[in-house]
Amino acid sequence: MLVGVTGGIAAYKAVELVRGLASDGLQPRVVMTAAAQRFVTPLTFAAVSQASVLHDETAWQASGGWFEHIEAARAARVMIVAPATANTLAKLAAGMADNLLCAIALAFRGPLLVAPAMNWAMYEHPATTENLRRLRERGVEVILGEPGELACGETGAGRMAEPAALRLAVHRALAGTAAGPLAGKKVVVTSGGTREAIDAVRYVGNRSSGKMGHALAVEAYLRGAGVVLITTESGSGEPYEVVPVESAAEMAAAVRAHIAAAEVLVMAAAVADFKPRQGALGKIARAERETLTLELVPTVDVLGETAGSGAFRVGFAAEAGPELQRARDKRLAKGVDLLVFNDITADGVGFGADDNEITIIGPSREVHVPRRSKAACAAVVFDEIETGLAER
Repeated sequence: MLVGVTGGIAAYKAVELVRGLASDGLQPRVVMTAAAQRFVTPLTFAAVSQASVLHDETAWQASGGWFEHIEAARAARVMIVAPATANTLAKLAAGMADNLLCAIALAFRGPLLVAPAMNWAMYEHPATTENLRRLRERGVEVILGEPGELACGETGAGRMAEPAALRLAVHRALAGTAAGPLAGKKVVVTSGGTREAIDAVRYVGNRSSGKMGHALAVEAYLRGAGVVLITTESGSGEPYEVVPVESAAEMAAAVRAHIAAAEVLVMAAAVADFKPRQGALGKIARAERETLTLELVPTVDVLGETAGSGAFRVGFAAEAGPELQRARDKRLAKGVDLLVFNDITADGVGFGADDNEITIIGPSREVHVPRRSKAACAAVVFDEIETGLAER
């Protein structure tokens, strides 16, 4: 694969991107513009990629009968330009080939991804907006970062997406998901444990880490879906939409907002069953009382509210013990297409663990997945989702 690096301060992040892609077992080859070399040296990228770096001085060295820009374009399966400056985006949109990077991009026929990085005013300029529109129309995937503090000290849009998000985008492109069953479908995933306020400081909650939900969101994204992750856990620059929530009521509102356009709903969140009847506005002072009694009332049934939505619905049942029959009954009671059961008391697969052991319960069969990583479990869950969608 090819990693194009252009002349922006975010070029230092590209070093982490290339290192990560190499650690993933890929073979990243870096092509740099002259401006990029003012920020990071080719030697740095050669060290982390374990490959020679392409740049304008090597552009016209013939090898094997083909010029380098043609050879590089033919050899790669995916190309990503990160950072992609406003200048390079304009050249790509115009089809220019006045440097090696742009010449390779013009000759390249695989998936092309760009990660814009520039000042907010340059990013919001109508010319940049038009260039990005033209690139998208040609099938180029534009991966945007979250607004925030920029290198110039100002705040706004224009930050480059985080390397972890770009790595996921590359893996999705390599997987060739454009023809997959979930390609283009909207998938809503919930994750984390909700927190129900006692006062401004304390809450009633649970030990859910959100790791399983995050793994499911990543798997759906890798399969080409348009993902919305509704979560109580903080994000880290994911390449899909993340909606932060805290309470069951907030999660229910977010699900309502997204379920109408969704083909799949995966409710992996550990939603609190009860909440204090009324939370205190300030902080309850310990010195003013010897005991604290809470009256708890049921929370909203987030999954139950989605009945009749038309989406393929997947519920989760985290039980304390091998309560498989209880999970079967829950699937029928909730009316979901699939229910994923796991025993949180089993060794190494409880809340916060990196592994899980699950049983996927459907209307006609059950699939047991022995202990493995949550990412591997998520892959099996989506295999079953794709099968279920095909059988509808």
